[in-house]
Amino acid sequence: MNYIWRFYMDQDRRWRWQRLSADRVLVAESRTAYKEYEGCLANAQVEGYVFHPSQPKLIQGQSR
Repeated sequence: MNYIWRFYMDQDRRWRWQRLSADRVLVAESRTAYKEYEGCLANAQVEGYVFHPSQPKLIQGQSR
């Protein structure tokens, strides 16, 4: 199943993550808030997050 992962800063300026279904229903969220983004990301990876970089877009009409 494909999920949408959301990383954000809460009202206390600490990092959190949420895992959403394709129709934007909350499936899971971080139990802990993190001062550093890297800690939040590491916790999300334990929970199944895998980074997939976006594919480069080809510019139409541009010669190489």
